[in-house]
Amino acid sequence: MHADLLNEAAETLAAHPWIGEARPGPDGALHVTPAPSALAVRPEPGGLVTEYLEHWGEVYEWTYTRADVRHASDLDLSGWRASDTGLPLPVGHMREWIDHTVALVLGTRPRWILELGCGTGLLMYRLREHVRGYVGTDVASAAVTALRGDARPGTAFVRAAAHEATAPVVLEALREVGAADGRPDCVLINSVTQCFPGVGYLRAVVHDALDLVAPGGTVIVGDVRDSRLLNDYAHWVESAAGPDDLPRRAAQRAARDEELLFDPPLLARLARESGRTVRMSVHPKTMRDDTELTRYRFDAVLHVDATPPVTPEQVPWRSLDALGTLETPIHIHGIPASLTASRLREVAPTRAAVIADPVDPTSLAVVSPPEAAAVPVTEITGRGTVHDPFPSFVERRLREVARALLRRVLPDARIVVSVLDGPAERAAGAVPEADAARVPGFLARLDEAALAAMAVTLRPSGLTRPGVRCSAHEVAEALGVAERHRWILRRWLQALVENGLLSHDDGLYHGLRKVRREEAVEAGRGLEAEGQEIGYPEETTRFLLAATARLPELLRDEVPLQALLFDGDDTGAADGAYRENTVNRYLNAGVGEVLRRAAAERQRPLRVLEMGAGVGGTTVDALRALDGHEIDYLYTDVSRYFLSLGRERFADRPGVRFGLFDINQDPDLEPGSRDVLLSANVLHNARHVGKTIARLGGLLAPGGLFVFVETCREMPAILASMQFLMSPKAGGERLDPADRRAAEDRVFLTREEWSAELRAAGLRPLFTLPPDDHPLAAIGLHLFVARRE
Repeated sequence: MHADLLNEAAETLAAHPWIGEARPGPDGALHVTPAPSALAVRPEPGGLVTEYLEHWGEVYEWTYTRADVRHASDLDLSGWRASDTGLPLPVGHMREWIDHTVALVLGTRPRWILELGCGTGLLMYRLREHVRGYVGTDVASAAVTALRGDARPGTAFVRAAAHEATAPVVLEALREVGAADGRPDCVLINSVTQCFPGVGYLRAVVHDALDLVAPGGTVIVGDVRDSRLLNDYAHWVESAAGPDDLPRRAAQRAARDEELLFDPPLLARLARESGRTVRMSVHPKTMRDDTELTRYRFDAVLHVDATPPVTPEQVPWRSLDALGTLETPIHIHGIPASLTASRLREVAPTRAAVIADPVDPTSLAVVSPPEAAAVPVTEITGRGTVHDPFPSFVERRLREVARALLRRVLPDARIVVSVLDGPAERAAGAVPEADAARVPGFLARLDEAALAAMAVTLRPSGLTRPGVRCSAHEVAEALGVAERHRWILRRWLQALVENGLLSHDDGLYHGLRKVRREEAVEAGRGLEAEGQEIGYPEETTRFLLAATARLPELLRDEVPLQALLFDGDDTGAADGAYRENTVNRYLNAGVGEVLRRAAAERQRPLRVLEMGAGVGGTTVDALRALDGHEIDYLYTDVSRYFLSLGRERFADRPGVRFGLFDINQDPDLEPGSRDVLLSANVLHNARHVGKTIARLGGLLAPGGLFVFVETCREMPAILASMQFLMSPKAGGERLDPADRRAAEDRVFLTREEWSAELRAAGLRPLFTLPPDDHPLAAIGLHLFVARRE
């Protein structure tokens, strides 16, 4: 197929708002990826998310309008059919299902309930008499209209989707029914998550619910199909059609399942990200009939900012008879697998809960009182599993859109759609979520220690004395700061002002807070051990704290930072700074996945230029991801010392070469000769960022990737340590006066500024990691991936 025609087709596709990138591949196909905005949930759902939601909305609109299994106004079972027979589920069984859920909700003693996805009101009709206020939302106008027609005082119904829990119309309804401060003490999300467009949407809904619910309240996520049991479910359903070819049929059914499934550990992981204190209990279905509702579904109750319950006594299983005489608080475990949740519910006292182990759905227990069953989500291990049909939907719809756009100019084009969540998933999988959630707090304490050390270092300038006002130059003179480091002092002064430790007006600094050296030392106490607990190397924390103890000498240029970073020939602190810490493990895993995919698309060796490779912190993950692929990998640095380290570590790897390279000099490489440019915390060393990116971008072949990690905000702990490496040589100039950072002595660009520089250089930003809703996003260290058009 002619290259010009393919390029023209790619331009046509790329103009569609759902398509982020379209380009001809070396295999002759058109490779298409979705636009991140089309997959977004916040601030508003993107086009593909909206269409997915509308699809399910139309399904339920039709179901509720048809009302083919409506037994009474409070018992409309339309849509409730058995997967194995297609017949309506038995009425008696559904009444038990309703009673089970109502008892679970009322057991939390709510006063104001917000139900997201209330449907025909199966739960509402049985809850409203027991609470002071109830608000139900649903996407189906038929359901909302019918419920409004039977509304009573203290109830309200709003047409809204699950992601609109905090929309003004919903909050107003909550205020109308009398919810204190407009906040419910129970958010109920029952039998609706199966329709959600992916984990990103589930995350947004769960986070909104946890943010909205009043302290001491609950979020109940109910009637969830357990993703761990999908294969069992598929086998069970297909067995109704006979034994012939059963394993293949079951596997096919599982693969094409159109509902979102997840497990309790995944829900716990999302709850950990919320920033609130959450405890969770998992409840199996306790109805008597053996159906898919009892076999494969669970309810989860999340207690938010609640007073911790009394710890129950752990007692091993003895007999069924013993359940009837329980003394509280007690937790009976080790229950035989032959006993069902239904049987345990029949025998156990009313004020006892039958629960399932969050990690093992086959392990049941009985706990009394029920609130003692909830455990901190920080103690629930594992990232969780998910069956997510949304990526398949995205691939199918983008392929349909592409064929429609090209039906006249290129009807036989081969379309390959890739949903770009692979790097994000690989990065997330590299770091335990609990560790990621603790990193921002740990780094904030490191910053506090650094700021305290800066304040101590500045005390000899007299800024703590009343009436003393100094310019930055006068402070530098008083402290004997080396000329090449004076830009760092100016950044310190700005940071101290921004953090309330120093005042500045009329160009003069004054009112430095009196921080004693003992306070600075105390601020850093225990940080090495704390960092180690969450995967932040002890050597790196020790180096950062050691730097804060030598700040006067560093400023006067009496000791080089390299002497602290490389203690003898030990590279442990440098490895920790560039690779062996929680943040870089996340980012380097994303880098590796990007390179692996790039190599898989090519039928020749992948040509990589790594700039500023240093101790090889990023190289390790990059080369590991490229195992099994032919490569031409050029490992470069401006320092011969780092090149010698690189040769020691990677010279045995086939396809790896080594060479000197300075991003601030014209490259001695052929234009268009590289498929990937790679760097980690290097580009901010450019004297002029815009010119450097444009110069380097010319080394990329068309379709080549610029992959880099950069810090996007200034961190005091780095400002008091690593930034000494960025000072120019004596008499030199750190930045081109025309660089956008020069006027403010800045080192780093914001994420938006990096994206703007890439576009100005003819490079198209594809995505950044971590996403805004990931706990590591607050740190400000990001992976950027852009492509040369």
